[in-house]
Amino acid sequence: MRPQRRRYHRGVRPHLPFALAASSLVFACDPPPMTPDAGTDDASSLEDARLDAAPERDAAPPPEPMAAVAPFVQYVDPTVGTGGAHYNDIGSVHPGPQMPFGMIRPGPDTVNEMGFAPTFTHCSGYHADDEYVTGFSHTRMHGVGINDWNVVAFMPTIGFDASRASETGIRSHFDPEREHAGVGAYSTVLDDPMFGGREIAVELTAARRAAVTRITFPERGTGGDVDASVVIDLGHHQNGVDILDGELTVLPEAREVEGRVHFSGGYSGRFGGMDVFFVMRFSRAFESHGTWDAITEGAPGALHEGETAHTGPSGGAFVRFDVGTDREVRVGVAISFLDVARARMNLDDEANDLDFIRLRGSLEATWERLLSQVEVEARFERDVRIFYSALYHSFFMPTLATEADGHYRGIDGMEHEADGFTYYTDFSLWDTYRTMHSLVTLLAPETQRDFVRSLIAMGQQRGTYPRWPLGVGETNGMLGDPAPIVIADSYLRGVTDFDLREAYDIALASADADPPGARGSMEPYLRLGYAPIESGGSAASKTLEFAYADHAVGVLAEALGETSDAARFATRAENFRNIYDPAQGFFVGRRESGAFEPVQAHLWQDVYAEGNARQYLWLAPQDVDGLADTLGGREMALARLTEFFEESYAERRTPAPPQWYWQGNEPDIHAPYLFALWGERSAGARAISWVRAVHYGLGPKGLPGNDDSGTMSAWYVFSALGIFPIAATEDFVLGTPLFTHAVVHLAEGDLEIEAPAASDVTIYPRAITFDREAVTTPTMTHAQLAGGGVLAFDLSSSP
Repeated sequence: MRPQRRRYHRGVRPHLPFALAASSLVFACDPPPMTPDAGTDDASSLEDARLDAAPERDAAPPPEPMAAVAPFVQYVDPTVGTGGAHYNDIGSVHPGPQMPFGMIRPGPDTVNEMGFAPTFTHCSGYHADDEYVTGFSHTRMHGVGINDWNVVAFMPTIGFDASRASETGIRSHFDPEREHAGVGAYSTVLDDPMFGGREIAVELTAARRAAVTRITFPERGTGGDVDASVVIDLGHHQNGVDILDGELTVLPEAREVEGRVHFSGGYSGRFGGMDVFFVMRFSRAFESHGTWDAITEGAPGALHEGETAHTGPSGGAFVRFDVGTDREVRVGVAISFLDVARARMNLDDEANDLDFIRLRGSLEATWERLLSQVEVEARFERDVRIFYSALYHSFFMPTLATEADGHYRGIDGMEHEADGFTYYTDFSLWDTYRTMHSLVTLLAPETQRDFVRSLIAMGQQRGTYPRWPLGVGETNGMLGDPAPIVIADSYLRGVTDFDLREAYDIALASADADPPGARGSMEPYLRLGYAPIESGGSAASKTLEFAYADHAVGVLAEALGETSDAARFATRAENFRNIYDPAQGFFVGRRESGAFEPVQAHLWQDVYAEGNARQYLWLAPQDVDGLADTLGGREMALARLTEFFEESYAERRTPAPPQWYWQGNEPDIHAPYLFALWGERSAGARAISWVRAVHYGLGPKGLPGNDDSGTMSAWYVFSALGIFPIAATEDFVLGTPLFTHAVVHLAEGDLEIEAPAASDVTIYPRAITFDREAVTTPTMTHAQLAGGGVLAFDLSSSP
């Protein structure tokens, strides 16, 4: 085995000097660094260090702050989160281009030098340590620890014949040092030995529903003519995903291949899998074409020259090109969840001209408009790059599911028309309700409105809200009832353009009953005030999540003037108290008899979902006063919280999930902000600063774990700005800004956040003002901040 190389930097677009003005999306090459910065560029150096060790920087006074300048896309590192090997650093992020919340996500699917793609590290289809591409697929999820999608793939190659009629046969080596990931495009160079020293350059860019790939085949060399082929592989998939069926047709006169793939993955398999329809259109006429049968254990592969139709879960088609005088071939791919006709319509609507440069420019401009909504000033460029990379990844998923004609396939499997909104799918709600939706509400409220309307549409189609809808079905992934939390949060933060009565009625269907596919465990929960152990796994976590959801349903009831229901759900929102065992000092599993189950606080046990008793001790942010009272009063609660973080600072990172604070998963990621809510702002500032410094970085290991559909990235965005949302409330908790100055451009006015003394060590707020008026509370409302003004932090290096 050759030694591993440090490749976290590979392909990141060169960035401009920090204070260098720029007026276009033209990027400098090899610019000088902004300022000396001894901090590491990824999180790998922390693996063997104490977690309280912030990145080392020069002990001299910090450099003067400098403003980030347009184009802001220059600061994005798309490789953040694309690598890792453990719970604490696998981000499950792909480096390919995509529109914000786009339908199509083109990119390379990779394997290691042994030909393997372990499921745990390849949920996006890609891993930064790999050096072999098996195909360029067009569907995937973002930051999710589930193997699904990664279908509709092709592979450019040289010399395709029956002996290579398999995924192994067409895969190619690529040079990681020549791989480039940018906001507008991804590119790599295929240089497999089978090419006889020749190379194929591949570049990908994307619109919302269509993508264009530019392929440059090699010149004719000593090996004679170049047998330039593009192989369409119906059976392409990642580990953990099965291709159950497929079909395609080659249309030579139209220079197209159209088809369908039916796949079943880790989540989509729960509802029987789903179809993705596609059209591939090429810029050049085919020199020849055909179909192929894949090599199997009992039969050799076969090529069928001139054939145009193929069916089945493997094999596919191939098209060849004469590249003697023109080496470039462009291929446009559009997908649809409805039919081939819609896929072709999507392609015609967005990329009919197959103009790679136009699409790349449009993609960069779209992201620039979004990223430029937040302008920051900082002492280190590294912090700016982490920030804009996090903002970028916060807008990757959910997934657009509306076709160009406004129709979509719902989670009932039927075709619908999105009347007055855009329909989305792929909601990782148990994760995203905590941070991501509040960020979208702040920066793109119209998009959040579409998310809410999409959830309501799903609720209408199935009678209750989904927990984890993927594609055209509901997976029932994770637990709780997070959709009402998202909807209540959106409403309280000013997104009100939806049918509130309908939203509430759907929420009641699962909050007051136990229909199939909803919360589950509701009969005993309604009777006992908690989900008992006998009702199934994760009982303690269910009770805590149900209580949070009950709070959200109460918010909707109050907004409608349903005062009796509002009071009833406010009482149920305190059900977290019912599973607190004073003798053990934790929220624990409880039996129907009322007996508390013994726990080992450091272990994952069956009564918890992805966490332990220590991490779930804080999951009642809807009622922090009630939580403090449950823990024995505010003084005792602060003592417990202080212990929790002191142990977290000292804990060493291992391949296993941490036993104390876990930034890489959701249940306790609000815990640093409990300090401020309980009156200890300085202790909170220390915890927030520690998380930012230790758990986030650049490059493939730059995330604390799965990005979970942007949840972890959104946490960083908020925490770097110095504010943090408590979901299903109108509040932002005031933290400690990373930046000396930030401007958030909002519809009602600019929000300026000033912290002129901010640095690695100057983190403790002595005073906070808003428009020069003292802020004496730990929170401000969304309406206050979204209305614009100046939020100023007077920071000190001493608590």
